[in-house]
This record gives sequence, structure tokens and C-alpha cells, in this order.
Amino acid sequence: MKLVNLCSGTLLALAAVSSLSAQAKPNDGIYPPPTEPCTYSTGPEVMSLGVQAFNLNIQQASPIFIGGERYTLSRSDFTPIYQRVTYTCPGLDPLVVDEYSGYTLSLPVYNDFGQKLYFDISGRAAKYMNLSVSCGSFSASDSGDKFYISRSAITGGSCTQLDLKLTFNKSSSQPSYLDLNVMISEALD
Repeated sequence: MKLVNLCSGTLLALAAVSSLSAQAKPNDGIYPPPTEPCTYSTGPEVMSLGVQAFNLNIQQASPIFIGGERYTLSRSDFTPIYQRVTYTCPGLDPLVVDEYSGYTLSLPVYNDFGQKLYFDISGRAAKYMNLSVSCGSFSASDSGDKFYISRSAITGGSCTQLDLKLTFNKSSSQPSYLDLNVMISEALD
């Protein structure tokens, strides 16, 4: 009986040692060892899609008329800025992740004849963002999760396209909401 217990104990010990030695060794040809998501030291393959996003059901907002109505824009009006990153692991299918870093939108502007213009842009977002706005010689910026720009400028007729750009820290998901109100008006005097 003692011999049977000794033999079974020895077999268990040998089984435990062999299972530990079957695990990956630090020098198994992959350097550095894979992390989550699995990457190699050469880095992932990155394809920048920037503003040439696939325009997946992105609505095109109407042009802005100076002295016209206030325009309300939502996330669906903007083109997302993102990079498609592919992570590869040995023996596994590649993991493709879209990393979003912002939004962009350009709108035509009509009726800038060189008069004094008032630019009023306000809104809010689900996360901290940097907003930059430009139209001809006019430019302004704000940052946070709430935006408010109210400035006047004489652009000398150069304000023919309003460019809005929002940037934020890379994320694998888009912010849940983004709302902007835009109005360009003129002095009535």
C-alpha cells in the first residue's frame, strides 16, 4: 500500500512538472511577448482613413446663408476621422480595430460681400473635444464638452466655406452624442 501511494505521488509530481514546462517560455521567438490586444515589436499595420471615411450614411447638411436661420448639426452630419489598426497574433485571425480621433465637416457659405459678420457656434459633446472653426480669414477655437464661440469679423468676402473640426483622444468607439448650433449673421446698421 505504501508503495502504491509513493508511486501515485511521484506520478502526480511528474505530471505537474511536465505541464509547467509545456507553457510558453519567455524566449519563444516572439519579442516582446504578446499583450492584449496581441502585437509584435514591429507594431500593428495602420491604415489612416482620415477624412476619406466611407461616408456610411453620413447626411450632408445644407449650405449656410449669412443672415439665415440657425443650423443644428448632430454627429451624423460629420465625417469621422479614424485609423484602422490591425493587430496580429500567431495562430489567430487578425484583430481589426477602428480608432476614432475626431470629426470634420465643411459647409458652403453664401452672401459674404465684405460686411461685418457675427459667428455664433455653440454645442455639447459626450466627451472632451477640441473644436476649431474657420471660414476664409476668420478662425476660432474652443475645447471641453461644451462649446461656445461668439465673435465678429470682417472677412472681405473670403468666407465661402465653413470648416469645423473636432479632435479628441483616440478611442475605439465614437462619442454617444455631438450637437452643434451654427449661425452666421450680419450687422444690420
